[in-house]
Amino acid sequence: MKPSISRRLARKVMLIFPPVTIARIYDKMCCLPMGIAYLGAVLRDRYEVRLLDAVVEGHHLERDIAPRIFQYGLSTDMIMDRIREFSPDVVGMSCLFSNQFPVVAELARKVKEWNPEVVTITGGAHPTFLPERCLREDALDYIVMGEAEESLPALLKALETGSGREAIDGLAWREADREVVHPKTAWIKDLDSLPFPARDLLPLEKYFEINIPFLFFSKSRRNISFITSRGCPCRCNFCSSTRYWGGRYRMRSAENVLAELEHIKREYGIEEVKFEDDNLTFDGKRAKAIFKGMIERGLDLSWNMPNGVMVKTLADRELVRLMKQSGCFEVILAFESGDQWVVDNIVNKPLDLEKARAIVKGVQEEGIDTHAFFIIGFPGEKLEQIKNTFAYARSLDLDKMYVFIFNPLPGTPLYQE
Repeated sequence: MKPSISRRLARKVMLIFPPVTIARIYDKMCCLPMGIAYLGAVLRDRYEVRLLDAVVEGHHLERDIAPRIFQYGLSTDMIMDRIREFSPDVVGMSCLFSNQFPVVAELARKVKEWNPEVVTITGGAHPTFLPERCLREDALDYIVMGEAEESLPALLKALETGSGREAIDGLAWREADREVVHPKTAWIKDLDSLPFPARDLLPLEKYFEINIPFLFFSKSRRNISFITSRGCPCRCNFCSSTRYWGGRYRMRSAENVLAELEHIKREYGIEEVKFEDDNLTFDGKRAKAIFKGMIERGLDLSWNMPNGVMVKTLADRELVRLMKQSGCFEVILAFESGDQWVVDNIVNKPLDLEKARAIVKGVQEEGIDTHAFFIIGFPGEKLEQIKNTFAYARSLDLDKMYVFIFNPLPGTPLYQE
């Protein structure tokens, strides 16, 4: 049988998190890129792997993109210097945000100009939901859709053998004058089977140093991102996360989570954890087991949940007490709206705003700061409903509230509308 692709050496793999573009009103946050950290851990036993977070390496560097819009992190020319120095066979570029894709495309073009034989790959939310559009960029060879701990090694093997590409789930590429897209249908069943993220391949101390000006978000500069689950059982119309993770909610075991918490405490002197889960407390039994384990093992970690928490899960007062005792110092309540009609008919979130009042009060009584997420400007939302959101937020006596203007994200029902 004729090989489906030309055989390529894939001994050296470089995975890159590109610079970020934001408005001037936002803080230049810098979080460890968990996606490439997990992939680095999966690949390191078979390949020579290098991770490059352009944000942490060039956090002090800024470039104006438009009025009140700027980009921070290493420039593409600086990234190319790192690529030439390592001389990889494969360059993988994370594209978590849509506004990162122009940089990914530019970088792919520069890689091909330097060495056309280098295989260029991208993955993340934007290319996962818009693979055909992204493949219009000729310099990109492949798109790996959704989680890639299984599909990326399979692709690298296919490159080495010259065959097998057609059997890889969640892979897209260009063939002649058309785009070939294999939809993502298979998901990792046992998250405990994954190695811990390869944080040692990233400059951890630089993250801690950069965190110093942002201690109003934290208790310690030695804080780090951490994930205990993937996906969310909810189907909120504005959120792409559920669709990105296959519409499933998968959890690591409490024991596996605690083992990693002990590992990062011992190896890196971590003092605070940012649980980046979309719904950490949805399974109350597992959440309690994690928090009890943190207490019993004397981990002495502060923690919070930057992505928010499902409000109704905190009706369990025992759960909230364990959160406080295990080091939780704040919760961000994911309301999205303070108008019940908007919650039910536009957001599609399982939330009773009246019942939520008592839940918020209970969290406050346990001594945990209460913050909240709200979004305004949904399609079909009226001015009076926006006013209801602000009135509701004020009535909760929150410590802090975050208000965002609606932005349609690829992969969501509201984007399709």
